Amino acid sequence: MRKSYHKLLLMLCVAFATPVSYSKESPTLHWVKNDAPPFYIVDNDCQQGFGDQVQTVLEKRLKNYRHSTLFVPLSRLEHTWQEYNPLCFVTMIHEKPVNNEYLLSMPNAMYLPHGIITTNRFADTLPLQADGTLALEELLEHRKVTMGHIAGRTYSEKLDSILRRQRKNIEINSRAGATETQGILTMLSLGRFDFVIEYEFVLNHYVDSADYADQLRFIPISETRGDFILGAVGCSNSEAGQLAIKHINEALPELVQSRAYRRAVANWLVPVGDEVHYWNRFDKVLEDYLGHPVKPKTTLRQPIADQQN
Repeated sequence: MRKSYHKLLLMLCVAFATPVSYSKESPTLHWVKNDAPPFYIVDNDCQQGFGDQVQTVLEKRLKNYRHSTLFVPLSRLEHTWQEYNPLCFVTMIHEKPVNNEYLLSMPNAMYLPHGIITTNRFADTLPLQADGTLALEELLEHRKVTMGHIAGRTYSEKLDSILRRQRKNIEINSRAGATETQGILTMLSLGRFDFVIEYEFVLNHYVDSADYADQLRFIPISETRGDFILGAVGCSNSEAGQLAIKHINEALPELVQSRAYRRAVANWLVPVGDEVHYWNRFDKVLEDYLGHPVKPKTTLRQPIADQQN
């Protein structure tokens, strides 16, 4: 009951924050969110995550649509694209889609690469490099580990390839349903598995909101050190979805230059203590990629929890 109340409150907050008038003939554009802070913050009075804020700014610019928001676990997204056509999701990875159910917009975000989040106790057993990073493939070649994983989640092509190659040494504990991110970090804090692969800013948010957060540590991964990940909006692969992507692409060049967008980035994506590096990198990526017609690169990215290769 409490969670339903907070979801209703969040939707009311968004509605009052984005007053837009529609005609009765306006088509409905469905948006999907999952309970994955700080991308989407469902259980917090009127606080918006990065994806919440970008969606709000997009809704203001897409005045030819009525807007509706659904809450769907990531594991169910694959089965929802056509059910609520057109359906869009603000925080996809800008790489060739892993199936034919959705299309991608131009890049709309830059994320620094994933690392591992682990307990202090497990971190103290890891053979870290001189720069403080972890050579993930080397670890998995020589050691059996347990890993927490949100069902349906992929990472980047480099990391997914490593995980598939070393799958035999990884016992995966998969979690689906509501409170996916909060739940899996709480399980990690309680020692249910050794680590999860996640963005640093996810741990930063968890530190501010959980009881056991001081037991966790973020460690960069050597194989992706210095990389960045492009984000994009995904929409249903349909005629209506293609039209929605067209309108979103028309809005993105102005959106990524706006103060509202930079405020969303500053609130959530900039690492504490490394702000200058992030903004220097962001400005270059903004110039070259964000809001530009960049073709998604081909990838072998796919969920890794369901099969052992």
